[in-house]
Amino acid sequence: MKRKMASLLHWKLHRIFSIPRLIGLIVVIIVLVLLLKPEDYKYIFLPYRPELFDIVANSPFSGFNNETGAPDGEYIVPNIVHFLFFDIHELSFVDAVCVLAAFKNQRPEHIYFHTNVAEFKGRYWEKLKNTPGLRIEMKNVTLPEEIFGQKFSEKFHRWHAGDVARIKILMEYGGIFLDNDSYLVKSLDKFRKFEMTLGWYEGQYLGTQVLVAHRDARFLHLWLETYRQYYPDRWYFNAGEKPTREVLWFKPELVHRVKVLFGVQGLSDELYRLEKWDEWRNFYAIHLLIRHRWYLDSWWNIFWWPQLDEDNIHDYPKPFGEMAREIYFS
Repeated sequence: MKRKMASLLHWKLHRIFSIPRLIGLIVVIIVLVLLLKPEDYKYIFLPYRPELFDIVANSPFSGFNNETGAPDGEYIVPNIVHFLFFDIHELSFVDAVCVLAAFKNQRPEHIYFHTNVAEFKGRYWEKLKNTPGLRIEMKNVTLPEEIFGQKFSEKFHRWHAGDVARIKILMEYGGIFLDNDSYLVKSLDKFRKFEMTLGWYEGQYLGTQVLVAHRDARFLHLWLETYRQYYPDRWYFNAGEKPTREVLWFKPELVHRVKVLFGVQGLSDELYRLEKWDEWRNFYAIHLLIRHRWYLDSWWNIFWWPQLDEDNIHDYPKPFGEMAREIYFS
């Protein structure tokens, strides 16, 4: 019996450490060594730092269950919707569509535009101002130049500053933060009973496009704290990758995770290439990826609809056309 077990163990070890496998492993290591610069290794290794979590040790949410939420369906997140407009003077058609979707499908108590401009202009701003019942409150916010004494990237300044601003906005007010191209399909009220809710697709890093949070949510404080090591040359590292790997991989219970239905996983084919996609109605929100449409949509559609507006959206044949028409003209 012992001989048989030893033979089986030898066979398994031989399969695991076979020559082809070892050669493959060596090749991978060599490729990594050749391709990665020394400074790249800081992006790979993000060890568990228990001292990071000390800053929320005395949080009012200590022990809060983000699977079940507040008792008896109590709302702990205010019904406020936030949009951020840095250096934008004229709203786009998609901006207007997404604001209208938030207004009509969430019915918030307040919609705040956080902006560093005095006044918007253009027909889409007029459309919003003339929508019955829609009241937008302007909140002045300055485009920050640095975080924890570290200057923001010159290349990604407005976007990296916006990533930090959304965290600070939620830490001040709480509520629902939406990217300017996040389309709210239906009410997020069911998530207002959790400390914090975000889209976090399987196998990806967290999405910043739809955030529902109490102002004292522990993850907000930890998320901001991870910026003490700011990487200016990486587009999404501090905003999504670093907080996922440094905080949520170790303590996923700090948030209520929505894997699919916040639509942060990249739905470009469904929005811009399929002829029909009725499943969009099953989502709570969908990130439209509108800045990337120029290469996500077909060349034929880009030729005929280079920019989408309230005039040409009438015959735009893809699923986003249906979504936009339904909310904009209702």
